[in-house]
Amino acid sequence: MAPDVVNPTPDAAAAVRLPWRGLLLLRAFAVLLPLGALVAIGFSTMATVEQAARGRVERVAEMLHEHALRAFDAQELTIAAIAHRMQGMGWPDVQGDAALYGFLRALDAVNLNSGGLALVAPGGLLVMSSTQPFGAPARDVARRDYVAAQRAGSPIPETVFIGQVVGASVTGTPIFPVVRARPRADGLSDGGTIVAALLPGNFQSFYRSILESPQDQVTLFRLDGAILAAVPEPADPVGASLPRSAGTMLRALRSGPLEVLQGPSPFDGTPRMTAIRRLARHDVGIAYGLSQQALYRDWRRRMIGPLAGAVLSMVVLLAAIWQAERSMRSRSLAESRARTAERQATLGLLAGGLAHDFGNITQSVSAAARLLQRHAEDAARVRQVADLLESHATRATALSRRLLDTTRRSDPVALRSAGAVDITASLRELAELLDATLGAGIRVRCDVPPGLRSAPGLDRAELETALINLAANARDAMPQGGEVWITAHPLQVPPRPTGAPTLTPGNYHRITVRDSGQGMSPEALARLGEPFFTTKPPGRGTGLGLAMVAAFLRRADGALLADSRPGRGTAVHMLLPAG
Repeated sequence: MAPDVVNPTPDAAAAVRLPWRGLLLLRAFAVLLPLGALVAIGFSTMATVEQAARGRVERVAEMLHEHALRAFDAQELTIAAIAHRMQGMGWPDVQGDAALYGFLRALDAVNLNSGGLALVAPGGLLVMSSTQPFGAPARDVARRDYVAAQRAGSPIPETVFIGQVVGASVTGTPIFPVVRARPRADGLSDGGTIVAALLPGNFQSFYRSILESPQDQVTLFRLDGAILAAVPEPADPVGASLPRSAGTMLRALRSGPLEVLQGPSPFDGTPRMTAIRRLARHDVGIAYGLSQQALYRDWRRRMIGPLAGAVLSMVVLLAAIWQAERSMRSRSLAESRARTAERQATLGLLAGGLAHDFGNITQSVSAAARLLQRHAEDAARVRQVADLLESHATRATALSRRLLDTTRRSDPVALRSAGAVDITASLRELAELLDATLGAGIRVRCDVPPGLRSAPGLDRAELETALINLAANARDAMPQGGEVWITAHPLQVPPRPTGAPTLTPGNYHRITVRDSGQGMSPEALARLGEPFFTTKPPGRGTGLGLAMVAAFLRRADGALLADSRPGRGTAVHMLLPAG
């Protein structure tokens, strides 16, 4: 019958004891995987937040653009109405025309954004204002920029002129004028101006109502840098202007539309996402800056769920690893205790037989001592007894040495540099020891050719322990007694052999322990070498003996084979690399 291949089951301890590096990697994986996912989600969420914010600032900037444009258009209509009302009137007649004054007051009352209406004669004299009583003395406003920009005889621009913020001449309230020159008959400027003032405060009230956070910014400005209205409000709004750092932005705005700017604001350097628009037909721009802090708040709000999920994942993974490690440690401890019990059982087997053998030697020594006492005067008899004592001492020494060689553990460092094991000598000595220790009715026979040596690095103590385990199993399979045969012979393993496909091709020694006992069923044979599996009655075995043999063979790059039939005995083969 061809031997069946028994794939060695991994050593129980090696299967459950993870190296510290493996545990560290698992814990790092349990932390880094959720963190990596959280970072990826964080970047993705920030991109989504920024994209949404870009859309918001563009929409708000467009709304502010339309708001400012409507305010300027309303003032243009008011100026056009006043110019029409003044047709045919000379400037000397204007100052004393009560009906014209009433007309200005009526227009001022219906324009909610109006900061007052005024008429400035050539030369810069303010001759009439809706904010002053009728007939008030004329005031000199020639130094105002909107007056200086209107020159007699010059073409009248298509759009109105937007003046910088000034204090109202009567109330001192900050205003910025919307101005158009009064035309004469030839269509050129007559040097006088019609002024419709706007209140920056009205714009700022509206701006505050649309801000997402107090850190946001809205600025209405001329393209020369003069600030018309802003939130936050300048400390001194009269004559306020943008910082020099905004020069690049202003030049770019004159040449075309700007994309959304992200980073330090060109208005105050605070990190913002800023959208800037130039008002159609006017040298005026409007900017809305969304605070970077608002973006971060939105991002943090969106990240609460992923963060909680990442933390929960880490806790679950670490708890699972801890539980698995705890279970594996418990199993490792149980298997370690079972292996210790198996080894103690093996030592007990040797100890029992050796105790019997040493008892025989002790009795022989005692008998020899009595003979020496009786025949102390007989020199020949004393020499004969001394020779007998020497043979008994030699036998006891040999038994002690074999017991120590079999039960000691090899030093792993020394083992790596050790030479080949003399398998022939080892098997013969072990067979002699087992023959004396397996018990009454069990005979151990050894048939090993001379000169068999293992590959370098084999642990002789582990080899002999494995053979003792196999011999003990053979003894247990023959309760009525019988013979255990230990044989060995060289074996050439070709590439992918049919009998042992997991072995590397090369030279091996096949060591066989055969008994004539009860044999094993195919089902039991299929589980040979499985930890904790045993066919012995409860309390008679741990099921780790063959598992330890299989683990030893795996470490030695060998294999465990077996063939058996119920009632026909069992042969267990150990294949070891040859030297």
